[in-house]
Amino acid sequence: MFIEINNFLNEQSCDEIIKRCSAFIDENKIDVEYNRQGNTVNTKDHQELKDLDQKIFDRINLFVTKRLIYSFRLGNSKLKDTGYSFHRYKKGDQLYTHADGVFSHEKDEVFNPRVLALVVNLTNNQNADLIFPRHNKAIKSEKGKLVAFLPHHCYEHYMNNNSDKNRDVLVTWLVDETIECTKVDNGKKNI
Repeated sequence: MFIEINNFLNEQSCDEIIKRCSAFIDENKIDVEYNRQGNTVNTKDHQELKDLDQKIFDRINLFVTKRLIYSFRLGNSKLKDTGYSFHRYKKGDQLYTHADGVFSHEKDEVFNPRVLALVVNLTNNQNADLIFPRHNKAIKSEKGKLVAFLPHHCYEHYMNNNSDKNRDVLVTWLVDETIECTKVDNGKKNI
């Protein structure tokens, strides 16, 4: 299941996020991360972005409580987000085929499972669709659009930025706080 919400953020909000997060892009950073090329800024890692982080939270929380919990039947979950990552894909960068997964790759011993993935497009990009091959679905990269989908393995996706400019997005996951998972360390710990 996919939900696309056009104009989730207005043009001014998108431009503000791009401008403020761009100031923290490390141009010397190695361009390949876990499943993508590009550069990332986590809003919670920068005190100067604290107010922006709160604005993003307020907007996303409104849609989560008014629409997404009903559309994805998450009403019995105690949801929180994982924070907001600003991703910049330069011309030619790729998001490699992957599924986000229910379990994060964080180092925490105890964590909450992901129940929903959220991507907010901050730029208009032709030829930089978010593609879900198993569903034969290509989602256009349109400024201000929110895309919500399940983090399960049947929702693997990829993107090739074949546009003539940067593709900027915000990414977060909603997790269920009522469920705690513990990593198993060679069978020495219980889940």
